[in-house]
Amino acid sequence: MVLAESWGTEDMRTQIFDKTVKGFALATYKFKQAVSVVPTPGWKNYFWREHPDALTAQTGNAIKGIPRGAAFPQASVTFERIMSVIEKYGLEDNIPYEDLISDDIDVRDRTLLRIAEAVAKAVDDEIWDVLTESQSPANIQSITITGGRWWSAASAAIIDDLLQAKELIAVKNYPTNNLMCFISPKDHRSIMNYLAEKGAQFPTVGADVAINGNVGKIAGINLIVSNSVTASYAMVCVPKRCGTWRELVPLTTVTKEDPLKSLTIRSAEIGVTQLTDPKAVVLITPTS
Repeated sequence: MVLAESWGTEDMRTQIFDKTVKGFALATYKFKQAVSVVPTPGWKNYFWREHPDALTAQTGNAIKGIPRGAAFPQASVTFERIMSVIEKYGLEDNIPYEDLISDDIDVRDRTLLRIAEAVAKAVDDEIWDVLTESQSPANIQSITITGGRWWSAASAAIIDDLLQAKELIAVKNYPTNNLMCFISPKDHRSIMNYLAEKGAQFPTVGADVAINGNVGKIAGINLIVSNSVTASYAMVCVPKRCGTWRELVPLTTVTKEDPLKSLTIRSAEIGVTQLTDPKAVVLITPTS
């Protein structure tokens, strides 16, 4: 039996690098947990957005109180056809051979992790922008904080703001038992201070950011801290219902070695975000 590969060959190293990058990126993504991840074979992707309001009958022909033998009122579901085009996200670096074998730090592994982090952050930025309509609500719902009651102020009403977002989503007939609220690090600090000042009768959130940014719950809503969140904004959404990440190519890493010269590490992901259910999203502003 002839063994074509050993532990030090390029194919084996490529697989190891790919696994390292994917493992790190999975803990780095914040917004992918808000959307459904669905594979796609196409470059152009169409989806149908259904009108979110409950059906109503025509004026003068109510659903309630149909007379004996009378015709039923009619109501039709309406849809909007939307197209999205796949986008490619990627990054690479070329590490000289001398750095690989002699640097004081493990430049290869650090490069792997930082490249994974950058690609994951770029995808998160895109999902945030699509779900919030670039922070300019047209189809999604929104709450405007007035009277100087932003979350960093002494007069903040954070729990009421979150409950209002929950109410808006419930009115549109979406489930509210597992909502997520994406916040900035600054708003995380404001929430911590707010809860500390209100006393032990209020729920608490974690001081540390756990995997995928989760810091606990408040008002029954999961809080997720992310640097992709634009300053002075927060977003509450129904996870897996509000949007879809159409994945043409999942995060993949390859390496190319030029013996005794350099090692190229390249990572890419190809997909697109679709805002399928805009009424399952509430944008809150200004939070600070």
